[in-house]
Amino acid sequence: MSYKLLAVFFLCVSKGSALFNDNCVVPPLICPNKNITFWLYTRANENNPHELKVSDTDSIASAPWVKNSPIKVLIHGYTGHKDFSPNTEIRPAYMECCNYNIITVDYNKIALEPCYLQATRNIELVGMCLAQLIDEMVQNHNFQLKQFHVIGFSLGGQTAGYLSNYLKSGKLDRISALDPALPMFATSDKMKKLDFNDAHYVDVLHTNALAKGKLETSGHADFYSNGGVVQPGCKSTKNQTKSGCDHARAPIYYAESILTTTGFYATRCYSWITYIIGLCNLFPSSEEVLYGEYISRNTTGIFFFSTNSEPPYARGSMIKTGRS
Repeated sequence: MSYKLLAVFFLCVSKGSALFNDNCVVPPLICPNKNITFWLYTRANENNPHELKVSDTDSIASAPWVKNSPIKVLIHGYTGHKDFSPNTEIRPAYMECCNYNIITVDYNKIALEPCYLQATRNIELVGMCLAQLIDEMVQNHNFQLKQFHVIGFSLGGQTAGYLSNYLKSGKLDRISALDPALPMFATSDKMKKLDFNDAHYVDVLHTNALAKGKLETSGHADFYSNGGVVQPGCKSTKNQTKSGCDHARAPIYYAESILTTTGFYATRCYSWITYIIGLCNLFPSSEEVLYGEYISRNTTGIFFFSTNSEPPYARGSMIKTGRS
């Protein structure tokens, strides 16, 4: 039995046969779509987001844009919404550090529990409608494609891959994928998953590989925090599973990277297997790179870094301090 069939079986059993749940919908690939909304946040309207509508171009023209400033696009994952991770971690960090334009994508209505299988199909529609919005902004409202930086968590990371398939204005400048989702994305078809071709620069963080997140390298630079599978300090609670905690660390680490003066410094290793069997420690790299918001575009390859078990998570330079 293939991995995908096993995943379908597992999800159906664990989620009460969501394949046949009347509340689970897969809308047709038509944009704009009432199930997908876009919200602009700036320092001027941080608590009163402005809705952007392709069907109402005045909503774009009259929005409180910070002119010539970067545009950060945040995409949530399964069961998320505009006031859920990664928005709750990353949006406040940007508001504190910089006067940026933040566009939050909300597709909650087509990513509800227990409808994971449908949600994995629906993110193609989300990517398509987001591409329509960006094309409208670039082609008719004098925005530059280089202004856009897309940051997606879990299913949101995979959504960014679909976005690139439909974008007509050119190639995205940067995608940052935060523990991109694994279930139903174990495929060799690059059109159905995130990969390094989806933007001029794609950086990926892995925090719960082999469970909720992918182990496979998916970008120009892939970072595995604490080995990329489990995170220190995570445990099961009444509100969250251990795996859910590991997965949720991805947007938390990224948000901290925006403001930290300590920094998440990572070292290169040939592969994840090489790291796991300890060869990277036997032959440590003298190269150290910074992960997160301020990553250098020259950074390519596979990297590993350690974190603290509680905030602040960044540990700074391992080479300078002699820590491992």
